[in-house]
Amino acid sequence: MEEIVAEIATKLAECLWDPISRRARYLCCFNQYSGVVDKIKEELLVTLADVNKRKEEAHRRTEEIMPSVEKWLGEVNAILKEVQELPREVGGGGKKCFNMSLKYSLAKEMDDKAKQMKDLMNSRFEPFSLPKPPPNLSDQFSSKDVMDFKSRASIFNSLFEAIKDGKNKMVGLYGVGGSGKTTLAIEVGKKVERLKLFDKVVMVVVSRPPNVRNIQEEIKEKTGFEFEEKTESAIAGRLLTELKSMKILIILDDVWSDLDLQQIGIPINENCRVLLTTRRRDVCVHMDCEEIFELPLLIEEEAWDLLKRHANIIHDSLNEFVDMGKKIVDECKGLLIAIVTVGRALRGKGIVEWKSALWRLRQSLPLDIDESSRGPYACLKLSYDYLPTSLAKQLFLLCSMFPEDHQIHTEDLIRFAKGTLKFEGNIVYTMEDARREISVSINSLLDSCLLMHTNEPACVKMHDLVRDVALWIAREQHQAILVDSHAVSKMLAENGSLKETKVISLWNLEGNFKLSNQLHCPTLEVLLLHPEGFIEDLGGIEALKILVLLTSTFQWGGLIWRSSFRRIRNQWSMLQSIVSSLINLQTLCIRGIELGDISFLSQLKGLEILDLRGSQFGELPIGIVYMKKLKLLDVFRCEIEKSPLEVIGRCEQLEELYFWNKKSAIPENFSLSRLKRYVIYDTTSLNIPSYEDPPLVEYFDAHCIEELRALCIQGFKASVSNSSMKDLIHEANCLWLDNCMWDLNDINSEIKHLAISCCVEKRFIADNLRTNIHQTGQVFSHLISLRLRAMNSLEGVFQDSSITCSLPMLQELFLQSCPELGTYIFTHATLLSVLR
Repeated sequence: MEEIVAEIATKLAECLWDPISRRARYLCCFNQYSGVVDKIKEELLVTLADVNKRKEEAHRRTEEIMPSVEKWLGEVNAILKEVQELPREVGGGGKKCFNMSLKYSLAKEMDDKAKQMKDLMNSRFEPFSLPKPPPNLSDQFSSKDVMDFKSRASIFNSLFEAIKDGKNKMVGLYGVGGSGKTTLAIEVGKKVERLKLFDKVVMVVVSRPPNVRNIQEEIKEKTGFEFEEKTESAIAGRLLTELKSMKILIILDDVWSDLDLQQIGIPINENCRVLLTTRRRDVCVHMDCEEIFELPLLIEEEAWDLLKRHANIIHDSLNEFVDMGKKIVDECKGLLIAIVTVGRALRGKGIVEWKSALWRLRQSLPLDIDESSRGPYACLKLSYDYLPTSLAKQLFLLCSMFPEDHQIHTEDLIRFAKGTLKFEGNIVYTMEDARREISVSINSLLDSCLLMHTNEPACVKMHDLVRDVALWIAREQHQAILVDSHAVSKMLAENGSLKETKVISLWNLEGNFKLSNQLHCPTLEVLLLHPEGFIEDLGGIEALKILVLLTSTFQWGGLIWRSSFRRIRNQWSMLQSIVSSLINLQTLCIRGIELGDISFLSQLKGLEILDLRGSQFGELPIGIVYMKKLKLLDVFRCEIEKSPLEVIGRCEQLEELYFWNKKSAIPENFSLSRLKRYVIYDTTSLNIPSYEDPPLVEYFDAHCIEELRALCIQGFKASVSNSSMKDLIHEANCLWLDNCMWDLNDINSEIKHLAISCCVEKRFIADNLRTNIHQTGQVFSHLISLRLRAMNSLEGVFQDSSITCSLPMLQELFLQSCPELGTYIFTHATLLSVLR
């Protein structure tokens, strides 16, 4: 019994002693608790930095962060702010330390905070992020310009029912080019998607000739599949397995010939169904479509309504226009694309122009055009004839050199067009002038529906029927644009000469394709080979103005890097016999190729544009300093053994420069004041993986035409750095500063895009604003986007909160790892997005 009592007494003492001793420690060991809190806070800051880095990497992979991670980040930032306030509360009054009650409560609070921070540090995130779901058709394609036609309601419903019916695994839709097959298929797909009849609806453009690998990659991207297989056959096997496990509708658009779906990796069963669109009924038959539908042309009333809409005829009371318009519609033969393009061409025109249009449409076309295509060709030719300028017409024809359904980057158009288009008058155009005029022409083509917008920024595309018409017009004008490598090879074998040819543009070439001295083309102005074309020797090309060897079209990010250089016989260099023939060359574009010695460039005295983007070579020859016509130099993301900046700095004739080389830092006395446009990265101490996009690239596409002075730099300190760097920062309108120290006066007051990261000591973006505001005016009034990351001490944008500084243009604010940033940042900013 005594033992039991003793044991109970011991347990009771323990229970009483623990809280008593803990309370005693709160009073006696106050400073120790303060030290523990500071130590755990520092450890938590390290963990926070790691999590933010993982978050940034996930954003780069376009993945969605898990809610648990966002919740953790919010809790960490909150507790760090609370802990930051604790020392100030203790130190706020010396007498408080002798207040036992206050001392006890503060020590207890620090203990609680330490435990909370420990718990947060021990958190695990599995998973941390997930891939974003692929976009739906509704996200990719707008229906705002789609008109409902009664005559097509039945075909829409029949298509939908055929797909909904589980018996049909293959459904075909055929019709004349430009009749609206793609639009109808998209709208049917949207309805299927909206009703959740399938797990996924995917649309893939096939075009001609079909590229199996591209089709496979598009299916992978749009389904969200991720696997490592590299060869076509291996990818096909994996796709067959993955697609069998889900219910999916695949829309194959613009199919020209029988496709082997097994070779692509598309299984045909009750779960995986296919809707294909084509111009030819026999394609549907050969591909064993269970149901086949023909898309009819528009009836007269619908065609007239469509013409009125695009010609902007509001009232039918204008009898002379009604009569003439209905005759024009009759000539369009109910073809949707023909009616749209003619309507756009006649918008704002008088009755005389309408009568002239009717007369032109009624003129017979050459007999080499198929009977069913004569109406559409005449309508599209009319739209071409009504283009407002000669420059727009030339640009329209040049666009046909790109493959069917190709996303044409505006920058490619500018660089390729500058050297070959004939501008008005005998004026010498600067690059700035050329960008402006080509931009105007692109807008004219878009307004005329001869070009189309795409979902990619700064890109346009050309409908395949419109492209066919452009190729036909070029041929009729004795300025043929050859785009078929097999046809070119055959013509060379038969004739040894390509007369009346202005452009040879050969895409998706195989490695065995060569152009040698058999080529004799005295009128050739543009030669483009992609990606495996090889020039062995050429003769009779003295008229050549544009030479393009590509492994990729223009893009700011995701460019070719060392591991994927196209190695042509180890190194490729232009033979002297070729160089001697290039007496009129104005644009040389060689992207993503291992070049070795490029000293031959010095001989191209008439060169205006030199684009070596993503290529590898030893050094930039000093001879380019004396190429007085050189206006644009692009060595962005090149691998260059010797820094080219000394040579570039002496090129006073340059108007545009695009530079990023990991080994080259901007030297003293490097001036760019003469440049109208530039993108420069000085990141010699910054480790950006080769597969990642460099900072701010997402903004550059928006500036293809506009003024652009972009600078991205790391480690700049205004007090010690050279004056050249300070001048560059002051001139830039798109700026990224990493681990830099600066003053407000260092930054251009008309900056449009500003990103600042890892400037740990900075408390305010704009210090001492009251003393500077009379010099800078309305500070940052042109700012469109502001990105702040890893700014541990940042409390606000403007130090003086009494000053209301408006940011009327701001559309995007991105905040990451700025724990001290208050809720009051600025006023009157119209934000489209805030990411924090």
